[in-house]
Amino acid sequence: MTYRKLKKRLNREFGVIPDIPYFAGDIDTIRAYYDYRRSAEPGEFMLDDITWNDLHMDDIFQRINPGLSTSGEQYLYYMLRHPAVRSGDFEDRKALISFIENNPMLRLNMQVILSKLGRARSADLCEAFHPATRGPGWLILYLSLFATLLLSALALQFTPYALAFVFVLTIFNSVFHDFRLAKVSRDFNTVNYSVSMLFALRRLQKLGNTALDSKLTAAYHSLVRLRWVMRTGGASVIAGDPIGELVCSLSLIDLITYEFIKNRLGRLHRDIFTVHEHLGKIDAAIAAASFRKSFTGYSVPDIDFGENKPAFIEISGMIHPMLRNPVPNDLHTNRPLLITGSNASGKSTFLKTTAVCAVMAQSLCTAPASGYRASAFRIFTSMALSDDLMSGDSYYISEIKSIKRVMDAVKNGIPVLCLIDEVLRGTNTVERIAASSEILESLFEKGALCIAATHDIELCTMLGGRYDLYHFEETVDEREMNFDYIIRKGPAMSRNAIRLLKLMGFSERFVEAAEKKATTYLETGMWNRTGPEVTP
Repeated sequence: MTYRKLKKRLNREFGVIPDIPYFAGDIDTIRAYYDYRRSAEPGEFMLDDITWNDLHMDDIFQRINPGLSTSGEQYLYYMLRHPAVRSGDFEDRKALISFIENNPMLRLNMQVILSKLGRARSADLCEAFHPATRGPGWLILYLSLFATLLLSALALQFTPYALAFVFVLTIFNSVFHDFRLAKVSRDFNTVNYSVSMLFALRRLQKLGNTALDSKLTAAYHSLVRLRWVMRTGGASVIAGDPIGELVCSLSLIDLITYEFIKNRLGRLHRDIFTVHEHLGKIDAAIAAASFRKSFTGYSVPDIDFGENKPAFIEISGMIHPMLRNPVPNDLHTNRPLLITGSNASGKSTFLKTTAVCAVMAQSLCTAPASGYRASAFRIFTSMALSDDLMSGDSYYISEIKSIKRVMDAVKNGIPVLCLIDEVLRGTNTVERIAASSEILESLFEKGALCIAATHDIELCTMLGGRYDLYHFEETVDEREMNFDYIIRKGPAMSRNAIRLLKLMGFSERFVEAAEKKATTYLETGMWNRTGPEVTP
């Protein structure tokens, strides 16, 4: 594609919902940078796998990611999993995204450079060139084999007996070359992408934008130390050229080049990651700016990073970024909430929307809402749990572990936003209500801003003094049940679950009997038989 056509395509696609292909295993390679940072910085808050999977954040990542470069994909993923909890990090991200938005021509030129850098999802930038993996051993062996073959060929001028050595070394080098190439060829992408990053950074430097240069100063310093790698170029596998393949097989030149570059990169491992990180920041900021343009109704959030303040969250018109026809809702509170309502009324979607809004506000400085102001939270969810067959955990055990991690996080005295869908649904009613009330009471006492959904109306009475009560409701007529998905103050008062039985074809007597049992329990607190068994 010509330079002009590439610019037109990139300009046309900016602000459009991305349509990037993903294949099995791609997300695992994209998350490599996040995994590296998580292990290197254990004290930093990052979204854990439970929260990430509860919120289907892989889908949200794909909704935002334009896929210009591997560095950008990996850093965008890392940003989403690392919501800013410090003012400096948040302001740096916000300023970079605004810089991209306010300089469209510069942004387009940067997009061209990053697009040419491209995606190499098989490149393992985090592990392959760790200093522990480098060493001159293989390089010395390859050079020795090549030198021995060359000396044997020269010896033919003096003795015909050298022909035997040439024959043996020719066969050995060819077989050994193919064997080693099969072992390391997958790492060639890593070498070549690493070298390509250096050339991409130099092209950004040549744009001559002072403001951009100030954001890439550390990377430019690393570029100076890596200039010898740039002079070497990449390591390539020659295919389709019989003469070239023969030369590589005999001389091992491609393996020699690979080892030489790998060892240089290994010695300058920190510099490679500095370049990778800074390119990723630029590309991820472009992704965030493009998402803003593609999404109607976003707002730049106002995050309060003050310490020792009561947690609060104020959101106006929040919607889930993955819904086609979302119903906006508001949330203004500094107290925990208990939400009731029937199945499919909107409770779970409200919890997920709140959590996603908080994550995106603190990570991409972009809230899917008309207004967002809140504390800087550590965000946890406990929603889409299941039996863990590999560890042997039942659903209830998985629930307990999920809740325990939230309570442990609250102990640190740091603002925590936790969203829980049906506390301890995996056990019997009596124990569920007793334990759930204690868990929610404890989260309140420790200062967590907890938003929980439940079907247990008993919890409304037990926690009404500590938790503000909200609900979703529905209307049932003779033919259907309708939901408006709007949250309202107070506990749910309707008992449409039994009325729905009639709508689904159950007999009038059956529905009346169920209704009478429910009324008796609500009035007396006891279950009892109301008559002979009624046929549905």
